[in-house]
Amino acid sequence: MEYLKNAAVYGSICDIGIEEGKIAFIGKTDEDGTDLCGMRVYPGLVDVHSHGCIGYDTMDAEDHLREMAEFQLSNGTTTWYPTTMTMSFDDITRAVTRKTDFENGASIPGFHMEGPFINPKHKGAQSEKHIFKPDYSKIRELNSVKLVTIAPELPGSRRFIEECPALICLGHSDADYDTARGAFRAGVRCLTHTFNAMPGIHHRMPGPIAAAFDTDGIYAQIIADGNHIHESVLRMIIRILGEERIVLISDSMRATGMEDGEYTLGGEAVFVKGGVARCEDGRLAGSTSTLLDCVRYLAAHGISADSAFRMASEVPARMMGLNKGKIEVGYDADLIAVDNDNNLVKVMKNGRFYK
Repeated sequence: MEYLKNAAVYGSICDIGIEEGKIAFIGKTDEDGTDLCGMRVYPGLVDVHSHGCIGYDTMDAEDHLREMAEFQLSNGTTTWYPTTMTMSFDDITRAVTRKTDFENGASIPGFHMEGPFINPKHKGAQSEKHIFKPDYSKIRELNSVKLVTIAPELPGSRRFIEECPALICLGHSDADYDTARGAFRAGVRCLTHTFNAMPGIHHRMPGPIAAAFDTDGIYAQIIADGNHIHESVLRMIIRILGEERIVLISDSMRATGMEDGEYTLGGEAVFVKGGVARCEDGRLAGSTSTLLDCVRYLAAHGISADSAFRMASEVPARMMGLNKGKIEVGYDADLIAVDNDNNLVKVMKNGRFYK
């Protein structure tokens, strides 16, 4: 057994024993090991919504998943669900049937299919020409798809929700309160980038966000990059739902880790200025933040670091049914260590240090 010594885990100093890629011991031991000198240790981050980084995109015809997975891991995201765009079914099929097992990159348990079953009214940076009504037969063979974002007000959505085994998210949708509540009863479990590409909260038209507030067990993805949601609204939704139902996401696109300039997302031109990605008409087009950047943003705007890290690890892992996201015996030894400023110092995946 290998040991991490003097790790600060949610306020307590302890030693962590690692064996065969799992956490096998938590406590104090006289055995030698890697001394973390009181650095805070958290579970590795889990990003369920990320399109790309370092100039590459999940939808690229040329396969760059390995490079992206390595970038994700080097930035503390130990588990990653590459996210597709609203494009042709041939393009989506090609994107989600690639090799995903990379020794030196973030684990990829599956893919997040964002579209094409969305509402054109809230398409955001998605391509309208490839939008379709929900039809599970179109993706029945794509077993690697583990999350699907749909607009539940569209014809065929109820049958899709009932047939599709993937976790279904409500997003890019014009659903009203009653439609959203019905979708949650049918099996939808999450809001995709909450507040973005959906109706907001009005006191007579509460919409899908208030419907999620009223429904037990519904998760809410949030992008905490300082652009998609005002800090006060971030604090509000965390207070209302509690950190146990908040899934922090990056929604990163190919400009993440790159300089300002012109890029593409889903085949459309995107312009990045000051780190903010927008379509030509001014619509936000994903973010250029890593998931760790989003954690740091929350920690700098009134949310405790422990809570921010939990919403980026334990909560998404639980939502996806992964054996990750907790520092407990039996869980995967996917861990990160950070300094007092929440800067990444060490990254461990499956019990092995990569940084």
